Amino acid sequence: MAYTAVPGYVRPFRPQPSVPAQAARRHQSAVQQISAEHERHRLARELHDGAIQEVLAAGLAIDLCLADAPAGSPMQARLEHAKRLTATAMRRLRSSLQNLREDANAPDEELPDMLRRLEARYCPDQLQVSVEVSGSAAPLAAAVRRSLFQVASECVFNAAVHGGARRAVVRLSYDREGTALCIADDGRGKLKALRKIIRGEVPGTGGGYHLGLADIAARAEEMGWTLRADRSDLGGIAVTVVVPGPAGRPAAGPAVPPACRPAHGDRRGDTDG
Repeated sequence: MAYTAVPGYVRPFRPQPSVPAQAARRHQSAVQQISAEHERHRLARELHDGAIQEVLAAGLAIDLCLADAPAGSPMQARLEHAKRLTATAMRRLRSSLQNLREDANAPDEELPDMLRRLEARYCPDQLQVSVEVSGSAAPLAAAVRRSLFQVASECVFNAAVHGGARRAVVRLSYDREGTALCIADDGRGKLKALRKIIRGEVPGTGGGYHLGLADIAARAEEMGWTLRADRSDLGGIAVTVVVPGPAGRPAAGPAVPPACRPAHGDRRGDTDG
């Protein structure tokens, strides 16, 4: 009996890496990640303890000179210009510092899921936090989601610690014109002081409340967002940030949740009442 040889498929030989080699590569990757993380923290410390403190000192020195400058004099005008320059530099430095502090390896969550983490952060008898989402979710870049979460986290913290609030509502609103995030509380925050901090009129020395809000303002400016503070319908403060859509935000802007619209008593402007 004759047999005909039929050519069969032969899998090409590819040498497989050994288990030790795979482990070595994973170890090398982990070491590189740790090294990069340490470098980011080192740069953040240097920025915070070096350049930021020096610009703050320059701003305070300008304030002292302004106090002695004759009103309406050319010297006063030059000092006011220098003060605006240092305020701009400070906002940009704080924005860069926040970028360094962000965890680039954090889980890639959608913004509503990130915000809901705030509901479990505080004890209900300390601060009741709720998250409300309206509209169809719009795609947002990871950096935008992290920045908005940082805004919400800072505002909720301020409501609890500095405003003595018992309730905070985080409202996220999507529409075709953009995204609006509002954090409203029922605390006793000082609206006039908060607006000054957002405008960069308060140096922010001493950290804490001023520094955190100044970081928010710097980030909003860097990202091209609109940031404002009003009296909320809950009786406390409402901080609203508006993110324009891909084609730019029309003048009307995205719809702002009702609890975050200015209350009737806020028509007087910068008041603490």
